[in-house]
Amino acid sequence: MGSMNRASRLFVVSMLFQVPAFAAGMQEMNPPAEPDPSRMMALVGARLIDGNGGTPIENAVVVLRGSKILAAGPRGKVAVPNSTQTVDVSGLSLLPGLIDSHFHSRNTVKTPVEFELQNGITSFRDPGHPFKYYEEVLNSELTMPRVFLCGGHLDGPPPVWPDQAELIQDAEHARRTVKAHVERGASAIKVYFRLPLEHVHATCEAATEHGVIVTAHLELVDADVAIRAGVRGIEHITSFGTALASPTEAEQFRAAVFADSNARRELRHRLWANIDLDSSPNAKSLVDTIVAQHVFVSPTLAIFEARHGERDATEVQVRGFGNMLRFVTLCHQAGARIVVGSHTSAPFAERGRAYQRELELLVEAGLTPMEAIAAGTKHNAEFFGIEERLGTIEPGKSADLILVDGDPSQNIAAMKNVKHVMLNGNWFGDSP
Repeated sequence: MGSMNRASRLFVVSMLFQVPAFAAGMQEMNPPAEPDPSRMMALVGARLIDGNGGTPIENAVVVLRGSKILAAGPRGKVAVPNSTQTVDVSGLSLLPGLIDSHFHSRNTVKTPVEFELQNGITSFRDPGHPFKYYEEVLNSELTMPRVFLCGGHLDGPPPVWPDQAELIQDAEHARRTVKAHVERGASAIKVYFRLPLEHVHATCEAATEHGVIVTAHLELVDADVAIRAGVRGIEHITSFGTALASPTEAEQFRAAVFADSNARRELRHRLWANIDLDSSPNAKSLVDTIVAQHVFVSPTLAIFEARHGERDATEVQVRGFGNMLRFVTLCHQAGARIVVGSHTSAPFAERGRAYQRELELLVEAGLTPMEAIAAGTKHNAEFFGIEERLGTIEPGKSADLILVDGDPSQNIAAMKNVKHVMLNGNWFGDSP
Protein backbone atom coordinates (compact mmCIF):
# COMPACT_ATOMS: atom_id res chain seq x y z
CA MET A 1 0.00 0.00 0.00
CA GLY A 2 2.74 2.47 0.97
CA SER A 3 4.81 1.84 -2.13
CA MET A 4 1.72 2.16 -4.30
CA ASN A 5 1.01 5.56 -2.78
CA ARG A 6 4.55 6.80 -3.37
CA ALA A 7 4.35 5.60 -6.96
CA SER A 8 1.08 7.44 -7.37
CA ARG A 9 2.68 10.64 -6.16
CA LEU A 10 5.53 10.27 -8.63
CA PHE A 11 3.05 9.53 -11.39
CA VAL A 12 1.30 12.84 -10.82
CA VAL A 13 4.32 15.13 -10.54
CA SER A 14 4.71 15.24 -14.31
CA MET A 15 0.99 15.73 -14.95
CA LEU A 16 0.38 19.30 -13.87
CA PHE A 17 -1.91 20.92 -16.37
CA GLN A 18 -4.41 23.73 -16.44
CA VAL A 19 -7.92 22.60 -17.25
CA PRO A 20 -9.45 24.91 -19.86
CA ALA A 21 -12.64 26.84 -19.23
CA PHE A 22 -15.67 24.59 -19.33
CA ALA A 23 -18.72 25.15 -21.46
CA ALA A 24 -21.29 27.33 -19.75
CA GLY A 25 -24.97 26.49 -19.73
CA MET A 26 -24.95 22.99 -18.30
CA GLN A 27 -28.48 21.67 -18.55
CA GLU A 28 -30.80 20.30 -15.92
CA MET A 29 -32.49 17.01 -16.69
CA ASN A 30 -35.97 18.48 -16.21
CA PRO A 31 -36.37 22.03 -17.59
CA PRO A 32 -39.23 23.71 -15.67
CA ALA A 33 -42.46 24.91 -17.26
CA GLU A 34 -42.44 28.29 -18.99
CA PRO A 35 -44.96 30.97 -18.01
CA ASP A 36 -46.69 33.21 -20.55
CA PRO A 37 -43.69 35.02 -22.10
CA SER A 38 -45.67 38.28 -22.32
CA ARG A 39 -46.72 38.30 -18.64
CA MET A 40 -45.29 41.23 -16.68
CA MET A 41 -44.87 41.16 -12.90
CA ALA A 42 -43.19 43.49 -10.41
CA LEU A 43 -42.19 42.38 -6.93
CA VAL A 44 -42.21 45.56 -4.88
CA GLY A 45 -40.93 46.54 -1.45
CA ALA A 46 -38.69 43.66 -0.41
CA ARG A 47 -35.13 43.76 0.85
CA LEU A 48 -33.13 42.64 -2.20
CA ILE A 49 -30.20 40.29 -1.57
CA ASP A 50 -29.11 39.60 -5.13
CA GLY A 51 -26.49 36.88 -4.49
CA ASN A 52 -23.48 38.95 -5.53
CA GLY A 53 -22.51 39.71 -1.94
CA GLY A 54 -23.08 43.47 -1.97
CA THR A 55 -25.10 45.56 0.45
CA PRO A 56 -28.80 44.59 0.42
CA ILE A 57 -31.16 47.06 -1.24
CA GLU A 58 -34.07 48.07 0.93
CA ASN A 59 -37.47 48.75 -0.64
CA ALA A 60 -36.44 47.22 -3.95
CA VAL A 61 -38.26 46.40 -7.16
CA VAL A 62 -37.69 43.35 -9.35
CA VAL A 63 -39.51 43.35 -12.69
CA LEU A 64 -40.17 40.08 -14.48
CA ARG A 65 -41.26 39.34 -18.03
CA GLY A 66 -42.26 35.73 -18.51
CA SER A 67 -39.52 33.59 -16.96
CA LYS A 68 -36.84 36.29 -17.07
CA ILE A 69 -35.71 39.10 -14.82
CA LEU A 70 -36.13 42.39 -16.68
CA ALA A 71 -34.84 44.81 -14.05
CA ALA A 72 -33.82 44.92 -10.38
CA GLY A 73 -32.87 47.75 -8.07
CA PRO A 74 -34.06 50.47 -5.68
CA ARG A 75 -37.74 51.36 -5.93
CA GLY A 76 -37.06 54.90 -7.01
CA LYS A 77 -34.72 53.87 -9.83
CA VAL A 78 -36.56 50.98 -11.48
CA ALA A 79 -39.38 51.85 -13.86
CA VAL A 80 -42.39 49.55 -13.72
CA PRO A 81 -44.00 49.30 -17.19
CA ASN A 82 -47.70 49.96 -17.61
CA SER A 83 -50.05 46.98 -17.30
CA THR A 84 -47.61 45.20 -14.99
CA GLN A 85 -49.01 43.05 -12.20
CA THR A 86 -47.65 44.52 -8.97
CA VAL A 87 -47.06 42.22 -6.01
CA ASP A 88 -46.39 43.82 -2.62
CA VAL A 89 -43.67 41.86 -0.84
CA SER A 90 -42.82 44.48 1.77
CA GLY A 91 -41.26 43.15 4.96
CA LEU A 92 -39.66 40.16 3.24
CA SER A 93 -36.18 39.50 1.86
CA LEU A 94 -35.92 38.57 -1.81
CA LEU A 95 -33.07 36.24 -2.82
CA PRO A 96 -32.08 34.04 -5.75
CA GLY A 97 -33.30 30.47 -5.57
CA LEU A 98 -30.84 28.41 -3.57
CA ILE A 99 -28.62 25.78 -5.23
CA ASP A 100 -27.59 22.56 -3.48
CA SER A 101 -24.30 21.06 -4.66
CA HIS A 102 -24.73 17.73 -2.87
CA PHE A 103 -28.17 16.15 -2.58
CA HIS A 104 -29.11 12.49 -2.85
CA SER A 105 -32.48 10.99 -3.67
CA ARG A 106 -33.65 7.58 -4.81
CA ASN A 107 -36.81 6.88 -6.80
CA THR A 108 -39.02 9.35 -4.99
CA VAL A 109 -40.78 12.58 -5.89
CA LYS A 110 -41.33 13.38 -2.22
CA THR A 111 -37.82 14.16 -1.00
CA PRO A 112 -36.83 16.65 -3.74
CA VAL A 113 -39.97 18.65 -3.04
CA GLU A 114 -40.18 18.44 0.77
CA PHE A 115 -36.45 18.76 1.48
CA GLU A 116 -35.48 21.10 -1.34
CA LEU A 117 -38.13 23.10 -3.21
CA GLN A 118 -40.30 23.86 -0.20
CA ASN A 119 -37.20 25.24 1.55
CA GLY A 120 -36.17 27.50 -1.31
CA ILE A 121 -33.74 25.19 -3.11
CA THR A 122 -34.65 25.53 -6.77
CA SER A 123 -31.69 23.58 -8.20
CA PHE A 124 -29.67 20.65 -6.92
CA ARG A 125 -27.03 18.24 -8.13
CA ASP A 126 -26.82 14.61 -7.13
CA PRO A 127 -23.11 13.80 -7.27
CA GLY A 128 -22.89 10.13 -7.95
CA HIS A 129 -26.25 8.41 -7.83
CA PRO A 130 -27.10 6.57 -11.06
CA PHE A 131 -29.60 7.87 -13.58
CA LYS A 132 -32.00 5.03 -12.73
CA TYR A 133 -32.57 6.56 -9.28
CA TYR A 134 -34.25 9.57 -10.92
CA GLU A 135 -36.63 7.91 -13.36
CA GLU A 136 -39.62 8.63 -11.12
CA VAL A 137 -38.66 12.29 -10.70
CA LEU A 138 -37.98 12.86 -14.39
CA ASN A 139 -41.22 11.17 -15.42
CA SER A 140 -43.36 13.03 -12.89
CA GLU A 141 -45.67 15.88 -13.85
CA LEU A 142 -45.20 17.46 -10.42
CA THR A 143 -43.16 20.65 -10.08
CA MET A 144 -39.61 19.73 -9.09
CA PRO A 145 -36.38 21.61 -8.50
CA ARG A 146 -34.00 21.73 -11.44
CA VAL A 147 -32.19 18.38 -11.28
CA PHE A 148 -28.54 18.14 -12.33
CA LEU A 149 -27.00 14.67 -12.41
CA CYS A 150 -23.55 13.11 -12.59
CA GLY A 151 -24.69 9.55 -13.20
CA GLY A 152 -23.30 6.63 -11.25
CA HIS A 153 -20.02 7.50 -9.57
CA LEU A 154 -16.81 5.98 -10.91
CA ASP A 155 -15.24 3.63 -8.38
CA GLY A 156 -12.62 0.89 -8.15
CA PRO A 157 -12.92 -2.67 -6.86
CA PRO A 158 -14.43 -3.63 -4.54
CA PRO A 159 -17.06 -0.90 -4.99
CA VAL A 160 -18.35 0.75 -1.84
CA TRP A 161 -21.91 1.01 -3.20
CA PRO A 162 -22.29 -1.67 -5.90
CA ASP A 163 -25.76 -0.54 -6.93
CA GLN A 164 -24.60 3.03 -7.48
CA ALA A 165 -21.14 2.64 -8.95
CA GLU A 166 -19.63 2.29 -12.37
CA LEU A 167 -16.79 -0.13 -11.64
CA ILE A 168 -13.88 1.10 -13.77
CA GLN A 169 -11.55 -1.55 -15.20
CA ASP A 170 -8.95 0.58 -16.97
CA ALA A 171 -8.31 4.06 -18.38
CA GLU A 172 -10.14 3.39 -21.62
CA HIS A 173 -13.15 2.16 -19.68
CA ALA A 174 -13.08 5.40 -17.69
CA ARG A 175 -13.13 7.43 -20.91
CA ARG A 176 -16.03 5.42 -22.34
CA THR A 177 -17.98 5.82 -19.12
CA VAL A 178 -17.51 9.60 -19.08
CA LYS A 179 -18.68 9.81 -22.69
CA ALA A 180 -21.74 7.66 -21.98
CA HIS A 181 -22.65 9.67 -18.87
CA VAL A 182 -22.40 13.00 -20.67
CA GLU A 183 -24.48 11.69 -23.56
CA ARG A 184 -27.20 10.75 -21.04
CA GLY A 185 -27.18 14.26 -19.59
CA ALA A 186 -24.50 14.31 -16.90
CA SER A 187 -23.32 17.85 -16.28
CA ALA A 188 -20.40 16.70 -14.10
CA ILE A 189 -18.64 13.43 -13.29
CA LYS A 190 -18.13 12.08 -9.78
CA VAL A 191 -15.14 9.92 -8.84
CA TYR A 192 -15.35 7.87 -5.68
CA PHE A 193 -12.63 7.04 -3.25
CA ARG A 194 -11.55 3.57 -4.37
CA LEU A 195 -10.85 4.70 -7.93
CA PRO A 196 -7.07 4.48 -8.51
CA LEU A 197 -5.21 7.66 -9.33
CA GLU A 198 -4.38 6.66 -12.91
CA HIS A 199 -8.10 6.22 -13.60
CA VAL A 200 -8.88 9.55 -11.90
CA HIS A 201 -6.46 11.14 -14.34
CA ALA A 202 -8.07 9.41 -17.34
CA THR A 203 -11.50 10.48 -16.11
CA CYS A 204 -10.40 14.11 -15.85
CA GLU A 205 -8.92 14.05 -19.34
CA ALA A 206 -12.13 12.62 -20.79
CA ALA A 207 -14.32 15.04 -18.84
CA THR A 208 -12.32 17.98 -20.17
CA GLU A 209 -12.81 16.71 -23.71
CA HIS A 210 -16.58 16.58 -23.12
CA GLY A 211 -16.78 19.99 -21.43
CA VAL A 212 -17.68 18.92 -17.90
CA ILE A 213 -15.82 18.96 -14.59
CA VAL A 214 -14.88 16.13 -12.26
CA THR A 215 -15.81 16.30 -8.59
CA ALA A 216 -14.46 13.85 -6.05
CA HIS A 217 -15.09 12.10 -2.76
CA LEU A 218 -11.62 11.09 -1.57
CA GLU A 219 -10.26 8.80 1.13
CA LEU A 220 -7.32 6.93 -0.45
CA VAL A 221 -5.98 9.43 -2.99
CA ASP A 222 -4.68 12.66 -1.42
CA ALA A 223 -6.60 15.79 -2.35
CA ASP A 224 -3.62 17.76 -3.63
CA VAL A 225 -2.69 14.87 -5.90
CA ALA A 226 -6.25 14.54 -7.21
CA ILE A 227 -6.45 18.27 -7.89
CA ARG A 228 -3.21 18.15 -9.87
CA ALA A 229 -4.71 15.28 -11.86
CA GLY A 230 -7.58 17.56 -12.88
CA VAL A 231 -10.28 17.26 -10.21
CA ARG A 232 -12.06 20.60 -9.87
CA GLY A 233 -14.63 19.87 -7.15
CA ILE A 234 -14.11 18.31 -3.73
CA GLU A 235 -17.09 16.78 -1.94
CA HIS A 236 -16.81 16.63 1.88
CA ILE A 237 -14.24 18.40 4.02
CA THR A 238 -12.99 14.96 5.09
CA SER A 239 -11.60 14.44 1.58
CA PHE A 240 -8.67 16.66 2.60
CA GLY A 241 -7.71 14.60 5.66
CA THR A 242 -4.93 12.42 4.30
CA ALA A 243 -3.26 15.39 2.61
CA LEU A 244 -3.12 17.25 5.95
CA ALA A 245 -2.25 14.47 8.39
CA SER A 246 1.23 13.31 9.24
CA PRO A 247 2.60 10.79 6.73
CA THR A 248 2.43 7.97 9.28
CA GLU A 249 -1.16 8.62 10.32
CA ALA A 250 -2.27 9.20 6.74
CA GLU A 251 -0.76 5.90 5.67
CA GLN A 252 -2.37 4.06 8.58
CA PHE A 253 -5.73 5.57 7.65
CA ARG A 254 -5.37 4.65 3.98
CA ALA A 255 -4.34 1.09 4.84
CA ALA A 256 -7.34 0.62 7.13
CA VAL A 257 -9.81 2.05 4.63
CA PHE A 258 -8.24 0.16 1.73
CA ALA A 259 -8.84 -3.07 3.72
CA ASP A 260 -12.36 -2.09 4.84
CA SER A 261 -14.18 0.85 3.27
CA ASN A 262 -16.48 1.20 6.29
CA ALA A 263 -13.50 1.89 8.56
CA ARG A 264 -13.58 5.47 7.29
CA ARG A 265 -16.69 6.23 9.33
CA GLU A 266 -14.92 5.87 12.66
CA LEU A 267 -11.42 6.84 11.58
CA ARG A 268 -12.13 10.18 9.87
CA HIS A 269 -12.68 12.13 13.09
CA ARG A 270 -9.69 10.43 14.69
CA LEU A 271 -7.48 11.40 11.75
CA TRP A 272 -8.70 15.00 11.89
CA ALA A 273 -8.41 15.18 15.68
CA ASN A 274 -4.65 14.69 15.41
CA ILE A 275 -4.07 17.25 12.65
CA ASP A 276 -2.27 20.37 13.86
CA LEU A 277 -3.19 22.96 11.25
CA ASP A 278 -0.73 25.45 12.73
CA SER A 279 2.28 23.21 12.27
CA SER A 280 1.18 20.98 9.39
CA PRO A 281 3.74 21.36 6.59
CA ASN A 282 1.02 20.61 4.06
CA ALA A 283 -1.80 22.94 5.13
CA LYS A 284 -0.64 26.12 3.38
CA SER A 285 0.47 24.36 0.20
CA LEU A 286 -2.84 22.48 0.02
CA VAL A 287 -4.86 25.66 0.44
CA ASP A 288 -2.67 27.40 -2.13
CA THR A 289 -3.33 24.55 -4.57
CA ILE A 290 -7.09 24.74 -3.97
CA VAL A 291 -7.05 28.47 -4.71
CA ALA A 292 -4.63 28.37 -7.64
CA GLN A 293 -6.55 25.61 -9.42
CA HIS A 294 -9.94 27.26 -8.80
CA VAL A 295 -11.30 24.22 -6.98
CA PHE A 296 -14.83 24.29 -5.62
CA VAL A 297 -15.03 23.05 -2.04
CA SER A 298 -18.35 21.58 -0.87
CA PRO A 299 -17.59 20.88 2.81
CA THR A 300 -20.90 19.24 3.86
CA LEU A 301 -19.83 20.12 7.41
CA ALA A 302 -23.27 19.35 8.82
CA ILE A 303 -22.93 15.59 8.37
CA PHE A 304 -19.73 15.50 10.42
CA GLU A 305 -20.86 17.82 13.22
CA ALA A 306 -19.93 16.74 16.75
CA ARG A 307 -20.45 18.82 19.91
CA HIS A 308 -19.51 18.45 23.57
CA GLY A 309 -22.29 16.73 25.49
CA GLU A 310 -24.43 16.11 22.40
CA ARG A 311 -25.39 12.76 20.88
CA ASP A 312 -22.73 10.84 22.81
CA ALA A 313 -19.95 12.63 20.96
CA THR A 314 -16.47 11.67 22.07
CA GLU A 315 -13.66 14.13 22.69
CA VAL A 316 -11.93 12.82 19.58
CA GLN A 317 -15.02 13.48 17.44
CA VAL A 318 -15.45 16.99 18.84
CA ARG A 319 -11.79 17.84 18.31
CA GLY A 320 -11.85 16.37 14.81
CA PHE A 321 -14.89 18.39 13.82
CA GLY A 322 -13.31 21.52 15.26
CA ASN A 323 -10.36 21.06 12.93
CA MET A 324 -12.69 20.52 9.97
CA LEU A 325 -14.34 23.84 10.75
CA ARG A 326 -10.98 25.53 11.05
CA PHE A 327 -9.76 24.20 7.72
CA VAL A 328 -12.84 25.70 6.05
CA THR A 329 -11.86 28.96 7.72
CA LEU A 330 -8.36 28.75 6.26
CA CYS A 331 -9.75 27.99 2.80
CA HIS A 332 -12.14 30.91 3.01
CA GLN A 333 -9.51 33.34 4.26
CA ALA A 334 -7.30 32.39 1.31
CA GLY A 335 -10.06 33.02 -1.21
CA ALA A 336 -11.15 29.44 -2.01
CA ARG A 337 -14.50 28.95 -3.72
CA ILE A 338 -16.71 27.41 -1.04
CA VAL A 339 -20.19 26.17 -1.97
CA VAL A 340 -23.16 24.77 -0.08
CA GLY A 341 -24.14 21.12 -0.12
CA SER A 342 -26.69 19.53 2.20
CA HIS A 343 -26.05 15.80 1.76
CA THR A 344 -29.85 15.55 2.23
CA SER A 345 -29.89 15.18 6.03
CA ALA A 346 -27.64 15.89 9.01
CA PRO A 347 -27.65 15.00 12.72
CA PHE A 348 -28.15 18.53 14.06
CA ALA A 349 -30.69 19.60 11.44
CA GLU A 350 -34.44 19.36 11.50
CA ARG A 351 -35.95 17.12 8.85
CA GLY A 352 -35.37 18.74 5.47
CA ARG A 353 -33.18 21.51 6.91
CA ALA A 354 -29.67 20.15 6.39
CA TYR A 355 -28.96 22.91 3.84
CA GLN A 356 -29.88 25.60 6.36
CA ARG A 357 -27.68 23.96 9.00
CA GLU A 358 -24.80 23.95 6.52
CA LEU A 359 -25.25 27.69 6.02
CA GLU A 360 -25.07 28.21 9.77
CA LEU A 361 -21.88 26.16 10.04
CA LEU A 362 -20.24 28.08 7.21
CA VAL A 363 -20.95 31.27 9.15
CA GLU A 364 -19.46 29.64 12.24
CA ALA A 365 -16.39 28.85 10.13
CA GLY A 366 -15.93 32.54 9.36
CA LEU A 367 -18.05 33.39 6.33
CA THR A 368 -20.33 36.36 6.78
CA PRO A 369 -24.04 35.66 6.23
CA MET A 370 -23.79 37.40 2.86
CA GLU A 371 -20.80 35.28 1.89
CA ALA A 372 -22.66 32.12 2.92
CA ILE A 373 -25.64 33.18 0.78
CA ALA A 374 -23.32 33.81 -2.18
CA ALA A 375 -21.80 30.35 -1.62
CA GLY A 376 -25.26 28.83 -1.99
CA THR A 377 -26.31 30.93 -4.97
CA LYS A 378 -23.68 32.62 -7.14
CA HIS A 379 -20.78 30.26 -6.41
CA ASN A 380 -22.86 27.13 -6.71
CA ALA A 381 -24.12 28.41 -10.07
CA GLU A 382 -20.47 28.74 -11.12
CA PHE A 383 -19.80 25.20 -9.85
CA PHE A 384 -22.69 23.94 -11.98
CA GLY A 385 -21.67 25.99 -15.03
CA ILE A 386 -25.04 27.80 -15.05
CA GLU A 387 -23.94 31.25 -13.85
CA GLU A 388 -25.06 32.92 -17.08
CA ARG A 389 -28.69 32.17 -16.28
CA LEU A 390 -29.01 31.40 -12.57
CA GLY A 391 -27.49 32.18 -9.18
CA THR A 392 -28.05 35.94 -8.92
CA ILE A 393 -30.88 38.41 -9.40
CA GLU A 394 -29.85 40.37 -12.48
CA PRO A 395 -31.46 41.42 -15.77
CA GLY A 396 -31.58 38.58 -18.27
CA LYS A 397 -31.39 35.76 -15.74
CA SER A 398 -34.11 33.21 -15.08
CA ALA A 399 -36.59 34.03 -12.34
CA ASP A 400 -35.74 31.46 -9.69
CA LEU A 401 -36.51 33.51 -6.59
CA ILE A 402 -37.36 33.06 -2.92
CA LEU A 403 -38.97 35.31 -0.33
CA VAL A 404 -37.73 34.97 3.24
CA ASP A 405 -39.24 36.30 6.45
CA GLY A 406 -36.47 38.19 8.25
CA ASP A 407 -33.06 39.53 7.29
CA PRO A 408 -30.60 36.70 6.49
CA SER A 409 -27.91 39.27 5.72
CA GLN A 410 -27.76 39.88 9.48
CA ASN A 411 -28.87 36.50 10.83
CA ILE A 412 -28.35 33.43 8.66
CA ALA A 413 -30.92 31.53 10.74
CA ALA A 414 -33.58 33.51 8.88
CA MET A 415 -32.95 31.19 5.92
CA LYS A 416 -35.19 28.70 7.71
CA ASN A 417 -38.12 31.06 7.09
CA VAL A 418 -38.72 30.66 3.35
CA LYS A 419 -42.27 31.85 2.69
CA HIS A 420 -42.62 31.82 -1.10
CA VAL A 421 -40.73 30.14 -3.93
CA MET A 422 -40.69 31.03 -7.63
CA LEU A 423 -39.29 28.59 -10.16
CA ASN A 424 -38.67 29.92 -13.67
CA GLY A 425 -41.20 32.71 -13.23
CA ASN A 426 -43.95 30.46 -11.79
CA TRP A 427 -44.93 30.45 -8.14
CA PHE A 428 -44.58 27.11 -6.40
CA GLY A 429 -47.36 26.72 -3.86
CA ASP A 430 -48.82 29.89 -2.39
CA SER A 431 -48.07 33.20 -4.05
CA PRO A 432 -47.57 36.34 -1.94
